[in-house]
Parts: sequence; C-alpha cells; structure tokens
Amino acid sequence: MKKIFISLGLIFSGLYYAQVGYWQNDTTTKDQSLYVIKNITLYQDYKTVINDAVLVVQNGKILESGKVSIPKNAVVIDGKGAYVYPSFIDSYTNIGVEKSENKEYNSGSIYTPNTASFAAYNDAVKSYTRAADTFTNQSKAYEEYLAQGFGTALAFNQDGIVRGSAVLVTLGQGKPSEKIVKEDAAFLLSFDKGSSKQSYPTSLTGSIALLRQAYLDADWYEKGGNLEQKNLNLEAFNKYKKLPTIIETSEKWDVLRADKIGDEAGFQFTFLGSGNEYQRAKEIKATNGALILPLEYPKAYQVNDALDVDAADVAVLKHWEMAPYNAVFLSKEGVPFSFTMNKMKDKSTFFSKLRELYKNGLSKEEIIAALTDRPAKNFKVENTLGNLRKGSIANFVIFSDDLFNKDAMLYENWVNGKSFVVNKIPEVDVRGEYSLNINNQTYDLKIKGKINKPEASVSKDKKDGKAKLNFTDYKMALELVLPKDSVQNYRILYPVADFKNKQGFALNKEGKEIPYTISFVKELAKEEKKEEDKKSSEIGEIWYPFSAFGNESLPVQKDYLIKNATVWTNTDKGIVKNYDVKISKGKIVEVGTNLAKGNAEEIDGTNLHLTNGIIDEHTHIGLARGVNEAGSNSSAEVRMADVLNPDDVNFYRQLSGGVTSAQQLHGSANPIGGQSSIVKFEWGENADGMKFPDAPKFIKFALGENVKQSNWGNNPNRFPQSRGGVEQTYDFWFTRALEYEKEKATNKNYRKDLRLETHLEILKSQRFITCHSYVQSEINMFMKIAEKFGFKVNTFTHILEGYKVADIMKKHGANASTFSDWWAYKEEVREAIPYNAALLMQAGVNTAINSDDAEMARRLNQEAGKLVKYGNVSQEDAWKTVTLNPAKMLKIDKKVGSIEVGKDADLVLWTDNPLSIYATVSKTFVDGKLLFDGKEQIAKDEKIKAEKNRIVQKMLFSEDTKKGNTQPLKKEEPKLYHCDTLEESENHSH
Repeated sequence: MKKIFISLGLIFSGLYYAQVGYWQNDTTTKDQSLYVIKNITLYQDYKTVINDAVLVVQNGKILESGKVSIPKNAVVIDGKGAYVYPSFIDSYTNIGVEKSENKEYNSGSIYTPNTASFAAYNDAVKSYTRAADTFTNQSKAYEEYLAQGFGTALAFNQDGIVRGSAVLVTLGQGKPSEKIVKEDAAFLLSFDKGSSKQSYPTSLTGSIALLRQAYLDADWYEKGGNLEQKNLNLEAFNKYKKLPTIIETSEKWDVLRADKIGDEAGFQFTFLGSGNEYQRAKEIKATNGALILPLEYPKAYQVNDALDVDAADVAVLKHWEMAPYNAVFLSKEGVPFSFTMNKMKDKSTFFSKLRELYKNGLSKEEIIAALTDRPAKNFKVENTLGNLRKGSIANFVIFSDDLFNKDAMLYENWVNGKSFVVNKIPEVDVRGEYSLNINNQTYDLKIKGKINKPEASVSKDKKDGKAKLNFTDYKMALELVLPKDSVQNYRILYPVADFKNKQGFALNKEGKEIPYTISFVKELAKEEKKEEDKKSSEIGEIWYPFSAFGNESLPVQKDYLIKNATVWTNTDKGIVKNYDVKISKGKIVEVGTNLAKGNAEEIDGTNLHLTNGIIDEHTHIGLARGVNEAGSNSSAEVRMADVLNPDDVNFYRQLSGGVTSAQQLHGSANPIGGQSSIVKFEWGENADGMKFPDAPKFIKFALGENVKQSNWGNNPNRFPQSRGGVEQTYDFWFTRALEYEKEKATNKNYRKDLRLETHLEILKSQRFITCHSYVQSEINMFMKIAEKFGFKVNTFTHILEGYKVADIMKKHGANASTFSDWWAYKEEVREAIPYNAALLMQAGVNTAINSDDAEMARRLNQEAGKLVKYGNVSQEDAWKTVTLNPAKMLKIDKKVGSIEVGKDADLVLWTDNPLSIYATVSKTFVDGKLLFDGKEQIAKDEKIKAEKNRIVQKMLFSEDTKKGNTQPLKKEEPKLYHCDTLEESENHSH
C-alpha cells in the first residue's frame, strides 16, 4: 500500500458547534480529528522520559501518552525519532493585552490622582486593571513565542506600581475566549510608577512606602472601611492580592526589599529577576520565593583601548563573565526559578541560551522544569499544563533531536491540539551514499547534513568536485562540477519521491541534455551521539560585596591585642601613651598596659595612634535610586533603610578614612523628610547586616530654600512656597497626628496611616528629629513648634547660624551637627563663620562635625582638626566632634564613641595624630573585623588589576567579539547624592 504522509498542520474532519451571541459567517468547524504521533522520545514531564513512545491527541487534550496502543481511525504521524516536550510557559509577557493610556501632565493635578472615578487612589496603583478584559489576541507577537517553543503565557498590562491581574493564555490563532486558561492567574507589582504623572512617588523608597500603605489600606477596606467610602481600586486589590503575586525587580537588592514588603503583608512573592541574583544567592534562597529569570546577558565590551579598561569598573567586567551562570549559582543554593523571554532583544537566540545554560552546568531536568512544571505550579494549573499526561492540554513541541543538541531544530509547536509549523518535518530522509553515472563516468555522491537542509558532495578516486543541493518538499536540484571535468557543469532536477533511484537527463552549461543515473548505495554510517562537552573555561569568584575591593568570603571576627599605642580613649583617661587594647568577639574586653596576649593576634601599635571609629552624623552614601521622596511636603512614611545599597564602594573608601558608622539621611526636598538609617560599615554584609543593632529611630526634617522649592521651577500648586508656609506645614501634620491618635483610641477599625504613625512617634519622643537648617529665624521657629507640641528637636544639622542661637539651643536641649569651615556657597549661608562649632561648644551645646559629602567623609579627621585652628578647641575635644559627640546625638554612645571595656570594637589605628593632615589609616576594625588594612591595599589593587586583565583576555577571544557583537566600554559615574538631589540614579548594581 502506498504510504501517505500527513502534514501535522492540517485540519481534517470537524463537528459543527454553536457560537454564543452570534452566528458565524464562515464554514469553519471544530477539529475533532484523532491524532497519533509515534516513534518519539517523549518527555511526559520534566523528569519522566519514555523512548519509542506514542502520543494520542483529540479535542485539544492528551488522550493517552507513553507505551500505548494506536487507536483505530487515527491520523498517524511518524515522528521518526523526534523529541517531544511539553510546550514552554512564559510567566512575564504583555502579549495581546492593551497598553494603558499615558496621562497628560497637568501641573494642577500632580499631587492628586487624575482618576476622577471611584477608583481614585494613586495613579501608579492600577489594581482595577484586568488583563482578561482587554485581551484581544490580535497581536502577532505570539508568533515569535511559538517559534521558541512557548505554548502558554501570562499576559498583563506592564504599567504602574500595582498592575492588576494577569491572564494566563495559550498562544496562537483563535478566539480570545478559546485561548484563556485562567482569567485571573496572578497579581502584578513593581517599583516603577510607569505612565503615572502624579508627583508621588519620585523615588524607590517612595514606591516601597506606597506598596506598604496599599496593603494596609486594602486590609482596612476589607474589614469595614468599605462602609466609610467606596474605592474600586481597593476592592480590586483585595480581590487579587491572594493570587500568586509577581513583583518586578531591577537588581538583586530589590528582591530582598520586595520580600520584606511581602512578609509584612503576609504574602509570599515571586520575583521577576534582573540577572545579577547570583551575587546574593544565599540571601535570595532565604526569602523562600521563586524567581522568573530573563536570559538577556551583557554584550562583550570593546576592550582594545587600555585606558578605557583601566578606568572600567571591575564589577561591570565580572558581571559580563558571570551573568550567563546566574541560574547555575541559584540552582546550587536551591532557589526555584523559571525562565522568560522578557527583556530579550533577540528572542530567536532563546534555544542557544538554554543550551548555554546546560553547558554551564545546569541539568536538563532543571531547565525543562523551569520552562514547564514550575510555572504551571506557580499558577496552580499543573494538572493541565507543564506535562503530557492523560487529560492535560495538548500543548507540546516536536524537536528533531534532543533539545540540548546544538543541531536540534523545532519542527512544530502544538497548542490546544493545533499545530504551528516552525520547520516542516521532512517526509523522507534523503541523506546517504549514492552512485552517480554521467558521461559514462561513475562518481561517489554523498548527501549529509541536517535532515531538512541536506548538503551534497561529489568525488572520484579521492578527488573532490563541487556540488550544491537545493532541497524542497517535493524536488531536489543538484548543481555539479565533476572531478576531472572542471570545465563543464551540470544541473540535475528530479522529484524527492524518486530520490533512491532515478534516470534522466542533466543539462550542461550549453543546455544540452546529458543522460545520468543516480542509485542509492547505503545509508550513512550512524554517528554515536555524544554528550556535548561542558565548558571547561573557569570563571572568577563572586566578591562580597560585588564591587571593587570586595572579598571572596566575608570577613570574620577575631581576637586582637593592639600593644603600645597612643590611645585616644574619649573618657576621663584622656589620651594615654603606650597603652594596650584587647578585643574579642567584637567587643573591647581590656584596656591597660602589659596586657596578656592569650590567643589573640598581636598588632604592634608603637608610634601609632588608636581611636574609636569616626561616626558621620550626616551622610547620603549607600542609598539606591533617590535620596529625596519629593512628591509630597511630608514623606515621613519612607524609610532610608529600605533602599540601603551595600555595594556602594564609598563604604570602603570611608573605612580607609576611619569612618565606621553613619546616619543615612533623607534629602531636604520636603519640610518633613523620611526616616533615617543608622549603619555600621560592615563591608561585604547585606543590608540587614549593616544596620546598627537596636539603633534609636530618627527622621529628617528640613528648613530653608530647599523645602519651599520656590526656586526649583514653575509649579504654582506646590505647598509650601514660603518660609511661613513651612511653619504651617509642621503645624498641620502634627495636628493631624493628634487627631489620628484619637481615632486610634476610639475606632477599632481605624485606617493605619504610615505617615501619621511616624508623626505620632515624634510627638511621643519615640523618634528623633535631625533638622536641616541654616538661618537663625527658622531655627527659632522650629524649636517653638516643637515646644508647642511637647517634644524636643534632637539635632540641627548644618546649623551654620547656630552661633547666633546657641544659648536657646542649649536651653531647648538640641544638638548641633555642622561643617567645619563651609560658608558662602548659597544665599542662606552668607553669615556662616568657621568659629561656629567652637562657639556652640562654648555654650554647652553637644556639637559634631559631619560630611554630607561622600568625598569629604574620607577626611573627617582633618575637618575635626580645623577646630583647633578655628576657636582653639583642644585636640581631645576636637576629636570628640567626629566620635563621641555624634554617638551621643544618635543615642548610640553606650555602644560606640569611646574606647572602654564592653563597647563595640569599632577601632582605627592611625600612622600619626589623627587630627594631622599627615595621618593615614593603618587599620580599621568594625565589630572586631579587620575591614581595612593599609598594608594589604596594594595587594588588593593588584588583585583588581589582575582580575580585569584576566576577563579582558577572555573577552577578546569570546564568540561575541569574534562576531562583532560588542558594546562600548563606558565608565559609569555613580550618582553621589546630596541634600537637594531629586532625580533617581540610573546606575543600578551590577
């Protein structure tokens, strides 16, 4: 019987079925055909592989799979040894979902939502957005997903901080109603306000606060707030918040930030990754969340210019090398993940990226699970998707070979039992050895290569001719230049059906017909399938932090004995010579002379000076994507601790200048700023590891030009715009806080307000104010506001006219944190003088010198030394302005600020008197860990140089470089924040 080959894409028999709401205007019917695909290697799921298997499909479902019999009346397709896998699932797309409209900017509405309906909340919160309601399936974007093996996708509107619900759909042609697997499959969040033109939020810390408040508001609304007011946004939030929740992140630290939001709200998030999660895999494992990983990696850099390489950030180069191993490192730590084509610029490279992961050490099972089983389980559809067991949706892909073989090609992608042809399965395999007779000469003809793209060669007596083969479904065309007959060429055309034996006439170059015969001799010798070699090239180590001067392992506490140093105790003992200090388990355990070494490592302090670490009362280093939340005149709800960036190299640089602790402050864009973060410079730790344990709570307030913003642009709706308005702003928010306190006392279902909670903490002296200030009149005004509401201003920072009000500050109980000799750099500091600190100290005000500058903080010891010149301050008292005095104003002096038994071992060993311009840091300890060692710095510099050179050599010979797929090597200048910095930094962690 003649064998008939069936294209998998054809639809045969059908059954009429009625449409709901309308009658169709064509003759299409639902496909009821019974399909059988045999002779396949079947991945029934990611770990169950069945050889020589059968797959039975009907009505878009799997009827049977595995070692099963072939039913009668089936359309039987011979897989010819093909590999069949469940179609892939992409958990992060916008396929077929309409984009939200951009709001037009309106200066009269930037502080309130543009939404005028019951959904008004914040324009970046779009909980009511429901992708299922706008899914049209008109976009052809699904075709590039089908071509890469995807059969299902989660689609949603990628706009806003709260993005509403996502729809899970199968891909390919068809009515939207036929494609939807799950209408509300997930709840989507991000830190990006998207198209919203509403002023708030302007920063990452503001986005985090908005999400925290939204969860609180939704809870309040659910428990009875809906009786007080109608809000469709909160109704939708409550409807979707229990769905699997996915939050987009743009760097590894965002994952940990997002996880804290989820923990606080009582929900476990899934995180869309950015590609650098490998740098903190252990911490990400501890979140218990899953990741969705993009497979877009940095291009190789153009590294021919040695000067460019010298200036390049070593972290950028290391990330180029290590990014392709992101999933491998995460797998080793047991972090669950799936893959997405989101952010891929060239989606046609997806298969090659999967194969690269396999070569880099990820198992086949884990890769397939990440494409099928894991996303199916995340959306709770594992009974119907992600596998090819009986009853599942008939979503599967047919490959010519093992997916991980570099020559394997995707033939077809079946979705809902319908085929999408990517590369048609050849009906015959013409590859083999043949005998060609032409012009009474016999030649050896070989056809090799891929089954659907075969290649020909011709030879005689070990001499090669030239052969070109054009192959289609139904014909073969050969162009030949024969050995020993190089002057002539021949063209042969014949049907594929006759490929084994054919007699006919070839045309030579004159167009004459020349008789020929082609006879099949034998099949090609089968080559043993070999596992492709894993990559042997080694990669560098992960550094902690992933920055210049990072370490391959975290520093550890050790016992040290520093002998015979000049010790600046900051106690009644004063400055003592030839003293010993012993530290153990992160604490100072002995101070004296001739101390016993015991098991401690001894450090000779002869001719050196030992002090406690410098404490910077005012810094903006180590903060991510915005120091100001400038979207409101009060941003008391935002927390700088939420955006701590441990990778900031300025921590290390300042360790080299003797700084061991600092207060990270919000900027001065608002009268009421954000909550401070007090940190120890624990270089290499994560954000939690850097936070000063049990530190008191502080907040930034501000006076002066910055807060009224009247000279920052034309925005007539900004309040306040005058110094009088600033005073009214304080009065308003503290009055509201008192009203809020009464509401809490009388209403069990009060709406918890993060902003007012913070104001209430201030009124109860549970949170302390650091106030940006310059001018005498405003300083007086704010102390009067504080006294009116019954609290004290803890610290006036900058306070350059403090000498005018020192007596009043002393009476009020305020501290002063000032500059040593800054003046005349703007209008409101015209009357600043370098004797300010000395005069404040003479009046009995606890006074500190701060940096407010990443660079100056490296030389705070010299800033303190200036007080000896300006005001004849004693050396000991001058030194206290950067150590004990700021410790007191931050209320951490029981732990740091002086060298006493029981205090933290935050110590600095100097080569000279620390107030001298000739003094440099020899060693810096934080909690008994040696975090900076001047003697080792040259070795660290050489290590960085060697690491750069190693990666550059690797890059020069990389495949990307060979193909010219490179990018310029640009030196990234990190944003150095100051009080008035408004924009976010675009330089995220690598």
